[in-house]
Amino acid sequence: MAETEQLEGIVERILFESPDSDYVVFRIKRDDGGMTLTVTGNGVKPFVGDRLAVNGRTVTHKKYGRQFAAERWRRRLPDTLEGMEHFLGSGAIDGVGPALAHRLVRAFGTDTMHILTEEPQRLLEVDGIGEKKLATITASVQSERQVNELALLLETHHISGRYAKRLLAKYESDAAYVLEQEPYRLIGEIDGIGFKTADQIALAFGTEPLAAERLAAGLQYVLRDMTANGHVCIPEDELIGRAAAMLHVETLTLREVLAESVVTGQLVAEDYGSLTYVYTADAYEAELRVAGRIRDMARMAPLKLRSHVELFLSRQEGTHRIKLADRQREAVEQSLQSGFSVITGGPGTGKTTVVRTVIRLAEQEGLRIILCAPTGRAAKRLAETTERDAKTIHRLLVPAGYVGTKQVFEYTEENPLKADLIIVDEVSMLDLELTDSLLQALDSKCRCVFVGDADQLASVGAGAVLHDIIASGAVPVVRLDTIFRQEEGGVIVTNAHRINCGAMPVVSTDGEFRFIEIGDDEEGAQRIADVYKKEQERARGNMFAVQVLSPMYRQICGVDSLNEIIQAQMNPPVPGKSEYTSGDLHFRVGDKVMQKQNNYEKGVFNGDLGEIFAVGEDFVFVRYAEQDVKYEGADIKEITLAYAVTVHKSQGSEYETVIIVLVDGHAVMLQRNLLYTAVTRAKKQVILMGTKRALRLAVENRRAAVRHTLLTQRLRGEEIC
Repeated sequence: MAETEQLEGIVERILFESPDSDYVVFRIKRDDGGMTLTVTGNGVKPFVGDRLAVNGRTVTHKKYGRQFAAERWRRRLPDTLEGMEHFLGSGAIDGVGPALAHRLVRAFGTDTMHILTEEPQRLLEVDGIGEKKLATITASVQSERQVNELALLLETHHISGRYAKRLLAKYESDAAYVLEQEPYRLIGEIDGIGFKTADQIALAFGTEPLAAERLAAGLQYVLRDMTANGHVCIPEDELIGRAAAMLHVETLTLREVLAESVVTGQLVAEDYGSLTYVYTADAYEAELRVAGRIRDMARMAPLKLRSHVELFLSRQEGTHRIKLADRQREAVEQSLQSGFSVITGGPGTGKTTVVRTVIRLAEQEGLRIILCAPTGRAAKRLAETTERDAKTIHRLLVPAGYVGTKQVFEYTEENPLKADLIIVDEVSMLDLELTDSLLQALDSKCRCVFVGDADQLASVGAGAVLHDIIASGAVPVVRLDTIFRQEEGGVIVTNAHRINCGAMPVVSTDGEFRFIEIGDDEEGAQRIADVYKKEQERARGNMFAVQVLSPMYRQICGVDSLNEIIQAQMNPPVPGKSEYTSGDLHFRVGDKVMQKQNNYEKGVFNGDLGEIFAVGEDFVFVRYAEQDVKYEGADIKEITLAYAVTVHKSQGSEYETVIIVLVDGHAVMLQRNLLYTAVTRAKKQVILMGTKRALRLAVENRRAAVRHTLLTQRLRGEEIC
């Protein structure tokens, strides 16, 4: 590795500034007369004309050639008349343009920078500067001084000054105090700062390695990190072990800190069996509420129906030319007789028929019905299949801001939804937090039907709600196991059930369920792009008809790489076509994109797919099924290319054709429920692309990731203390 060196010079040009991070690329003219260099790095954006001292290494980029990879840089005020004028005219100071910069330097000469910083009132001597302009200039100079001073403070402690601007924006004059006294507040409060960075800052500013606040912050970080991976609670020994390895401390010391965190209410510990489980306070309360609400609903008295159910079902069969199986009839009856019930089954087993029949019976009884699903795509499909209004759970509850990091809604226990029956589809996607919010918003007399496929992947968020409810035996569960839908997607449905039973799917080279073997991953990635293009051409302009599904983001056959390759083939750069660059992504008109997180203000949610229809210098317009959304500045980081998506992100969606990537490099992610979920996303065609070994591994590996939760036990009323 090249040695660290320092260079000084003047910024000539800003080449690139990331809208969603502090990554900057700029050209600098060296003071020593050396060649002009391209500098890359993270830090406070410099201005054209800035004199910088830059520390870093000279590197050779395979595409862009020789560059200077900066570790940090510091602004030094210009000391020549030319440098001062260039700096002031660059936009570095609000209210000062090139013309005014010229007049300032002409009036004050080499004292210009001193007067700006120390005697700003003298600026009134210059034509064009009044009290209002003076206030603007003074505020800007003061802001820049604060950023520079804070950056210097960070760098004297060997911390990158890149965080200075964000710290000041959040904490203003208290920034230095937070750094020195409450550094672990930075976690979650400052974008881009996690535990490792906050810990580095804390140690640099004098926090002792064994300080209680450090160890408590480490425990909470590990717990929240594991929660983000699906767990609701963590066995104490596992939590202690992970935290000890990260913090490099003895487990005994951590146990004492954990006990104190429990006493103070920061964390919650509960014993079950031979283990102690640790929760965040929010997760603990949510699990208690969900368990309590479901148990209350399960005790509701049967609904007194005016209709004779058997007669009603017989008439429905005649009117709608359907034949309900015994399990389907049972599901319909349970939905109104029980306060809480579950209908589960794989593709083609008649869940939709049951839901439609339940709705007709409820309408005949004069009941107020609400239909909802976790995602927009799932809600849309529910509305289409039932010919009734259906909403996402978020839109149904109406977002009302945040309390801390927790989303709150308008409909709550104090302001419940007006409904007698709520039917929730695609419940396998429902995490504990959203389940809690939904159940708390139901009237005490409202009945609830959960509908979903218990064999699908668990939710992205924490919990295994559907699995836990079914396992508890606390509410009626009807499992539909007769396959009816053979005429539509027959082979797909059959193969989905084969996979779910651990049998290899029956594939062909040209039918609706194909297997295309690929060897070398790099060559395979291009073949995947070629197949996508061919299938997209067959879809005749419907860009949402074909979807590539991959288990992982990384590697050449992962989502990120495939999106880049497919975009280059489907929507390459063209002279005159507008383009917006965000990090490594290039967004162009006609690109297929996906929303990566819930944005309640814009009304778009995690997993929503759209098409870019306009691009400007600092904005991107995306057309979604329900609305057009404008993204500006940092908001653009919320979207990503979506020619390929992960299987997890595809949950709740259906596509005409899915192309499923199964390569050896993804072995760690290949499991039966993942492949099953991917296959069931297809309505008309499945194309498996990969190796036979990877396909067999996915079918045979029934190991699903275990999620720590005690919801099942709470629903059973088992002793937990």
